[in-house]
Amino acid sequence: MNGHQQPHHRQPQRPTKADVITEYRRNALLHAAIQVFGEHGFDCATMEQIAQRADVAKGTTYLYYRSKQSIYDAALSHGLAGLDERTRDAIDRAPNLRQAIPAFVTARARYFVEHRDFFRMYVAAVARQITSARPRPSEFQALVDRQIGRLEQAISKAVARREIRHVDAAAAAQAIFDLTRGFAARAVMSDAGLDLQREAEFVSALVWKGLARDSARGPSEARPASAKATAVRRSSSEGGSRRARASGGGAP
Repeated sequence: MNGHQQPHHRQPQRPTKADVITEYRRNALLHAAIQVFGEHGFDCATMEQIAQRADVAKGTTYLYYRSKQSIYDAALSHGLAGLDERTRDAIDRAPNLRQAIPAFVTARARYFVEHRDFFRMYVAAVARQITSARPRPSEFQALVDRQIGRLEQAISKAVARREIRHVDAAAAAQAIFDLTRGFAARAVMSDAGLDLQREAEFVSALVWKGLARDSARGPSEARPASAKATAVRRSSSEGGSRRARASGGGAP
């Protein structure tokens, strides 16, 4: 023996039966809360409704969440985490911005369609942030900002490698984010069911038309060229008329 102790590697503890039950009940309560808040809104939802939907006693609900606000916040965060993961994966897998935009739009819309109750919670949370005189800092707003920031980074990189024209990356990201929310709302409310892939490609094509380098020249820049072309045509026309009159073939 060399007198040196071998490092002791602690094996990860396996979850106990109590841990498994706790995790199961917590997830059941969160999914029930999303359904109840999505159907009834925060003001009309009750802890009793959530307990009934989760098939637990009302008192059990308070063992995990001390108030309606606390379970609402936890349910919203749970749904946002799933949305954030799907959005991040969509952007990270795309090799360029042109593919990242439809991937972003499709991923968010599909998630909302699959989780309609959460989408209603999400829209209500956005509305509260907009209408509140003093919106409080929240995990919800922080996660929304993070998603917009991720899209902003992708746009900035596309500008740097000249994939698109020079744009305000933050403003462009916010516009795409808002446009996607409107598209998702239409998809969620559609009774007939939309072809998400086709509709996302249409929305993305509109966005790309505004970002593509071919669109760098705006209407204000196009007008001088048009005016110049008109002046050239007018000059040519007047010159032709003068020549015709000089030869006697034109009108007096």
